[in-house]
Amino acid sequence: MNFIELSVRWRHGTFVLFCLLAMFGVFALFSLPLELQPGGDRPEITVTTTYPGAGPTEVEDLVTRPIEEQMEQVLGVQEISSSSRAGRSSITLEFTQDADLSDRLVDVINRLQQADSLPPEANESNVELVGGSSSPMMWIPMVPTDGKAKPDHYRDLAEEVIVPRLRRVEGTGQFLVVGGRQREVEVKVDPRALADRNLTIGDVVRTLQQNNRDIRGGPLVLGRREYRVRTISRSQDLSQIEGFVLRRDASGTVYLRDVAQAQMGRKVQDSALVFNGTPTIAIGVIRQVGANVPQVAKGVRDTITQLEAELNRQGESLRFAYNYDESQYIEQSISLVQGNLISGALLATVVLVLFLGSLRTVAVIALTIPTTLITVFIVMALLGRSLNIISLAGLAFAVGMVVDNAIVVIENIFTHMQKGKSVMRAAIEGTQEVWAAMLGSTLTNVVVFLPLIMVTGEAGQLFADMAIALSCASLFSLFAAITLVPMLSGLFLDQSEAQRMLSTQGQSPMPAGAGWWGRVQQAVYRTSDTFRHFQTKLEDFLASTVSWSIGRRRVKRRLLVLGIPVGLLAVSIWLLPPADYLPEGNRNLVVLRAEPMPGTSIPEAIAQSQPVQDFLRSQPEVERIMYVDRPGALRGIATILKPEFATTAGLAEMVDRLRAKVGDFAGYRFVIPTRIAIFRDPGKEFDVDIVGADLTQLSELERDITAKLRELPGVRNVRSNFVMGAGEIQVIPYRERLAEVGLSESEIGSLVEAALGGRLASNFIDGKEELDVSVELKDTTVSTPEQLRQLPLFARGRQIQLGDVAEVQETTGPDVINHVDLERAVSLTISLAPDAPLGTLVQRTEAEILAPLRSQLPTGYRLELAGSADQLAQTVSQLANAFAFSVLITYLLLVALYRSFLYPLVIMAVVPMGISGALLSLVLVNRLLGWVVPLDMITALGFVILTGVVVNNAILLVDRALQLQQEGEDYDASLYNATRDRLRAIFMSAGTSVLGMLPLAVVPGQGAELYQGLGIVLTGGLAFSTILTPTVVPAIMGLLRDVRDRASFPPSKSAPKAKAQNPA
Repeated sequence: MNFIELSVRWRHGTFVLFCLLAMFGVFALFSLPLELQPGGDRPEITVTTTYPGAGPTEVEDLVTRPIEEQMEQVLGVQEISSSSRAGRSSITLEFTQDADLSDRLVDVINRLQQADSLPPEANESNVELVGGSSSPMMWIPMVPTDGKAKPDHYRDLAEEVIVPRLRRVEGTGQFLVVGGRQREVEVKVDPRALADRNLTIGDVVRTLQQNNRDIRGGPLVLGRREYRVRTISRSQDLSQIEGFVLRRDASGTVYLRDVAQAQMGRKVQDSALVFNGTPTIAIGVIRQVGANVPQVAKGVRDTITQLEAELNRQGESLRFAYNYDESQYIEQSISLVQGNLISGALLATVVLVLFLGSLRTVAVIALTIPTTLITVFIVMALLGRSLNIISLAGLAFAVGMVVDNAIVVIENIFTHMQKGKSVMRAAIEGTQEVWAAMLGSTLTNVVVFLPLIMVTGEAGQLFADMAIALSCASLFSLFAAITLVPMLSGLFLDQSEAQRMLSTQGQSPMPAGAGWWGRVQQAVYRTSDTFRHFQTKLEDFLASTVSWSIGRRRVKRRLLVLGIPVGLLAVSIWLLPPADYLPEGNRNLVVLRAEPMPGTSIPEAIAQSQPVQDFLRSQPEVERIMYVDRPGALRGIATILKPEFATTAGLAEMVDRLRAKVGDFAGYRFVIPTRIAIFRDPGKEFDVDIVGADLTQLSELERDITAKLRELPGVRNVRSNFVMGAGEIQVIPYRERLAEVGLSESEIGSLVEAALGGRLASNFIDGKEELDVSVELKDTTVSTPEQLRQLPLFARGRQIQLGDVAEVQETTGPDVINHVDLERAVSLTISLAPDAPLGTLVQRTEAEILAPLRSQLPTGYRLELAGSADQLAQTVSQLANAFAFSVLITYLLLVALYRSFLYPLVIMAVVPMGISGALLSLVLVNRLLGWVVPLDMITALGFVILTGVVVNNAILLVDRALQLQQEGEDYDASLYNATRDRLRAIFMSAGTSVLGMLPLAVVPGQGAELYQGLGIVLTGGLAFSTILTPTVVPAIMGLLRDVRDRASFPPSKSAPKAKAQNPA
């Protein structure tokens, strides 16, 4: 007893098996993390080092370069990029996709410890793995309900109360607190008192560093007991700090309180946030890699609700707002895909009802949809994948395809039932007869995904989820078709349904039961009969085209039929839209990037942004805005639209309106409205890297290239990550004068640092919070260059000014210095219009701008395309290779199945028809319907999928024709009859597939931009090939016979003419 017979006869076992699979599928479904798109760790590690008070050049030379030289020796590093700005060095290491980041992290830390030439004032480096999403999934502003702005107080609440509570929420990772000023301990030093006691700022700093800490001493074993020995020196209150001894000698003891006073204070403001016109702070929540975003968001919201109630009971008068919550977009997107999946399943079921006219037969076939799809979740869980828009869209695309095998099985079972066999025997033998052909058809659907392992990067992750969903659905549908479908057929089907299924007239009324169920059946029968009447007309028309083209004297007709798809393919390639990389998405977030002029302070930047904020708040579509000023990160305004306007068209209209208004806002380097893409490298941006040594030369190249880029049609704006005009004040000591007064250059530097922002010396524990201890000058205010020149210094008992011993000059310098692979670089980011072709503009940039400039570059300079441009070229190449390998693998599989090299060529000839239908569909929606559906990499995946799908109809025709020829039919008659026999199966299979995918192609909504192009390609290509395949495949088979006849019997003048027989 074979497997199929076992599943039919042991129906209780088959039932239990599928129940268990469904249960495990449900468990797996609820265990899968929910994400926006396929995540996982990015192969990146960041090293961040702060060097307080240092300018970009000092940070580059003293911090960034030594660390970069060590990082260069870490194994597996693909690229090292860095930015050096005032007081901060940030280095990013990008690794190969298959790198083990845990091992690489250890290597990075070991190498970092060998970078021993860093200045002592530099703080300890912070090493982090960059997760699947390093951007906050939530932004939570704190809004005062009494109208009083208290950003500093809210900052304290956030760091001391709110963030510690949020850390308890499962799945939360890091937190960003933006706005307000952090607390610190200020040691206010009297410079005159220091000079009178012959002490310096450095003495105060060293005393705090050496004394204000606890030191581990080790264990002490005393008899049976063991003690931990610790040296306790860390201060518990401010008075203890003032009690530190600066010096003890014959002249007496000098305490810190003799020359300084310790007090609580605030750091220099390093960020600002304004929510709907109110200065406040906001907390950014960054999730852990693999965390379920909606679950994390729910946990955060529950905790925030509790905190809001507790804080208001304590008299805080505040509320928490949610300016952005990624979980809302994910839930809306997932809900849309789920709705499309259900709609597709219902449409596929309607198609089955129209073709079959039997609710019981439809139920048997339609049952394979949920049983197949739920089982896919088991594989996704075992492979560690997530539930996201792409994987769910893959299942939605599979809805109409998974019933194909069940349709073939049911049709063959009915054929055996008409031969007088019992339902049980027909179910077993009918399934056994077609399972091998179904295996071949299923394998053609699956093997096309194998070459996609060649695609890397973000596109590769997207392809992997789609491939897993579709291939697993195809394999499980085959398993259900050879087990569940024949078992259910043996239980529920009868001879009357077999007669109706195989009826060619479409009029075979069946006895109906009593009551409402009988009326429903009769309505279904009548509707099906009407539909099948028109279906028969279409079948007659296509059969007549076959009759018109076959016959020995009709070679020209066959060539004409073949020329139709070839011509359409040529036209569609000519109209082919240029390639894009990845879609932007349509989440409800418009960011107006507003970069002030170099040297603009944070308070001035806030005041300068007021007209921009007022304009945004006056727009009727805008629900809320949040101004964020984080120098070195985001400086701009995040805008959230009202739900009814948060559509693709609404977001695009708001961006266009802002772009038309940006010229009215003065005082900015650039003001650029943009939609934040959901992918790291969006499809409407690309980068150009300018690499060289001299910053002045890089700046000149930047201006030249920027001007040329802005002249290209489709370029909206160009922004640079480098600016030379940052204000800088240089203090240049006069060494001779310093020697005369008895001061050193380091003392001058320490005094200037203490006068401006303070010199970090130690830490202080206040409750659970660790605060910095900063040494500053007492009663000293420096807000202008002249006040800096007048900074009082005390030496040898007399007072002098800084201007007496040093030159204070105003100049400009770089705001930030960037490196790519240890070389200085400037990156230009080019943003494009929504309908601008990324591929075309990348090619024009290379050919018209970069290539001519390369011949004129000085030695050591180079120009490179980067970002989406680099990824696009790589992905297009990889996807093209994958497509070629898919075609080759499919052909070889068919060769193995048919044991022939010619018939697989006939079958593969339908692939260009599917491609032409897909291309024409894209042209139709873009040019006639006015949609904007670019040929991005997700859309291009549809051509690979079509390779395995469209051949199935050709397989049915060729397989049936060969079977009829083996039974003794004439060659031409076999082609005609094969088409007649298989047309309904072809239409039924294609109808369920096309209508099952149709909602994904036409229904707009959140997240639809990710898969809409793929849906249009698949539905258009499959529908087009379904219409042409029954006409073109017989014509190609006829041409194959013509070529074979000419090869076997060369034409002769005396040869008699053969008489053609029209099978029609």
